[in-house]
Amino acid sequence: MKKLIFLAILFCFMATLAFAQGLTLKGAVIDNLCAGSQSQDKLGEFVMTHTKECALKPECAASGYSIFAEGKLYKLNADSNAKVAAFLANADSRLDVVVTGDEVDGELNVVEIQNQ
Repeated sequence: MKKLIFLAILFCFMATLAFAQGLTLKGAVIDNLCAGSQSQDKLGEFVMTHTKECALKPECAASGYSIFAEGKLYKLNADSNAKVAAFLANADSRLDVVVTGDEVDGELNVVEIQNQ
């Protein structure tokens, strides 16, 4: 009986973990200042020319970040902005990323970020 209860608890934990990290996106990091200055139909083209140096400028970093993936802009929550800022501070990081997380109240909560 104890094994059955343990397995049930383990299953619930794994299901919760899978649900919490249910979104994996391949896309590009863009700061909200630059993203907001572009029309939605031109944003995909702009993202391809946007530079890491621009995203790290103080005024751009202060605006927060989004992930542009699958033709959609995913705005990040405050904790995720901090994670992305720390990620971009690494010399080997790039704007083309793979993020894992979930969408909460219309914002992306990033659990993991890495270069594509």
